[in-house]
This record gives sequence, C-alpha cells and structure tokens, in this order.
Amino acid sequence: MFDDFVEDDEYQGDDDAIAQAPESSLRPPRENPDLFGHEQVERQILELFEKKTLPHAMIFAGPMGIGKTTMAFRLARFLLSQKSEEEEGGLFGFDEPPAPKDTMYIMPDNATFSRVASGGHPDLRYIERPLDEKKGTRKGVVDVESVRAIAPFLRMKSAEGGWRVVIVDEADMMNRNAQNAILKILEEPPPKALLILICNRLGAMLPTIRSRCRTFHFAPLDSATMATLLKRASPSTAMSEITLLSALSDGSAGRALSLLEEGGVNTLNTILQFLSDWPEWRWSAIHPMADNLSRPDAEKAYLGFAFLVQWAAQGFLKGRAIGPHGLPEILKTNDLDKLYSHYSLEQWNEICEKLREHFITIENSNLDRRQGVIGAFTIFNPS
Repeated sequence: MFDDFVEDDEYQGDDDAIAQAPESSLRPPRENPDLFGHEQVERQILELFEKKTLPHAMIFAGPMGIGKTTMAFRLARFLLSQKSEEEEGGLFGFDEPPAPKDTMYIMPDNATFSRVASGGHPDLRYIERPLDEKKGTRKGVVDVESVRAIAPFLRMKSAEGGWRVVIVDEADMMNRNAQNAILKILEEPPPKALLILICNRLGAMLPTIRSRCRTFHFAPLDSATMATLLKRASPSTAMSEITLLSALSDGSAGRALSLLEEGGVNTLNTILQFLSDWPEWRWSAIHPMADNLSRPDAEKAYLGFAFLVQWAAQGFLKGRAIGPHGLPEILKTNDLDKLYSHYSLEQWNEICEKLREHFITIENSNLDRRQGVIGAFTIFNPS
C-alpha cells in the first residue's frame, strides 16, 4: 500500500490548494472561480465594499484546507476587475448609481481572471513560504525577505489605476522579523490597497497585527459541501469512501482531497489492522512500512500517516469522553475494543498528547521519519 507514492513535483499551489492528479483534482485557488460554504463571509465583505468601508487589511482565519486562499483570490479578482470611478462615471459622474454587487464571482473568460490565474496581474502579489531548492520543499517559515518585498509594491502607483492587492499565505508561519515587517506596513497603509493574511492559527499572530486587521472567521465545511466537493474532484469515488473521508477531515476539503489522492482510506485501514494487534505489534510488517514512509519522496504520505494515527487516538478519546455514540463508526470493531477499553479517559488524553509531541519533535528536530512511524506505535503500549 505504501509502495507507490505520488512524487512531490506533481503537487501545485499552496496548503489551501490540493495536488492535481489525473482522476482526483480541483483547481488551485488562483484558478478556481467557485467558492463553497463561505457565502456569509462573502456577503460581509461585499457589504463593506458597497459602503466604501473596506478595511486596508484582513485576516482570513480558520482551519487549513477549507477555502480561505480560494476566497482571497476571489476577492482579489473582484477588486482588480472594478473600474475606477472616473471610468464608470465619466467626466460628469454617474447618471445612475451602479447596482449593488451580490457576488464576487468573475467569469473564467474575463481578462482579469486569466491574468490572476497565470500570476501575471501587475497589481497583485502573492507571498508564500519560499522554496528550499536543496530539499525541493517549502521552507518552514515565511521569511522577512519575502515580506519586505510588499512595501515597495504597495508604494508604487497601481498599474491599472485601481486596487492593489497582496495575499500572504500561511501568515501564521511568518517569523518574528517578518511579522514586525508586516506591522510597519499596517501602520501606514497606502490608499486603495488591500493586504490579506491567510491564517491557520490565529493565536500565532502578534496581537498588534490582529488589532490592525479586520478578522473574518472561516468555519469548517459541512458534510453536504464536503460531499459535493469530493464528488466533483473524483466522480468515480464511492459515496461510502467520500463519507469516511469527510469524517476524517473535520470539514477540511484540502485534507480530504489530499487523503483521497494518497490512498488515505487504505492507509487508515492498515493502521487499524496494526492497532488491532495491540499490545503485541507485527514489527515484521511495521518496519517495511516505516522504511517506505521515510523515503525522501514520501513526505506527504508520511504526514498523512501521522495525521491518521492521531485521528484514531482522538477518536478513542472522544468515545471515552462522551460515550460509545461518540466513537467513530470505523473504530467500533471487536478487534479494536481491547485497545479502546484498556485505557481511561485520562490515559487516552495522555496518549493523544504524546503522539502530538512525538510528531512535532520528529519534524522540528529533523529526525528520521522511520522513527516517527515506529515510535508512534510504542506510545500505545501499556506503561
């Protein structure tokens, strides 16, 4: 099951985007004309636009993979496609006031849409974690050099006489110097310019940044929206698998699609087979899996494994906390009951915390991911 991993260079876009695969794909945010599940946020922003009270800086906050970056590009396209007042009203003003906008939707054949999708619009800048050319992966932080490029861009006159927009993806991954650089920009915002900070962990942002931005909170997607997106991305996927992926992903379409493309359902089934052996482990099968997941080209598969192991433990914790009805259906098997029943609520809480710390340590200390896999199972052992 872990023998055929997707190569890193098949993946495109940012963390809110999903890798494109032959059968399972959605457009990355800058190319996606559609938005699902966040109509209320769109209406709030449109109301501010109509009242001419649009803030100079916004934070789009919420879990990863739910559409925040898609909304950011949607808003950018909308603003960049607006004509200036002189163009709309002519020399003598409006004959009639323009009709209020009820959507930010821009047709894909619109020139602004095409230039934003290609990355060629002169009044839009997109900042993300820079690429580590040696490793071929994104660096762990948004650095200050990337952020310092924003101020000169915003000081320039708009190339088309309208808005200028900057989107900073994973702004909560900015280091302290980068956050301070953002703060300086926010202290003296230029006119008709918008800075959008995409934030997966609002608490990681400096309070002084948050106080100078208007924060819009994005909720996880509901099950119906998740089913619509997953079926659109992969029409041949059975509804039973879509339902399971939706449950696994806690309302994150990005995570669900990533799991779908990486065989997440098979991965989870394999993990549960190993957990059903508890307290004895089939190391003869676990070690080859650990070897495969530690390969340089298996980063995304490893992260999927880490997520799913923790998801299972958290499912057991939830069952202990609120009763058997809280236990996810896939965990309600006789083979897993001996593990589930052995530990108390407090012990399951401790296991979940140890797993979280374990995977963070593996990543932050750049340790062998093979030990990340093997060590995860030992955390389930009786102490």
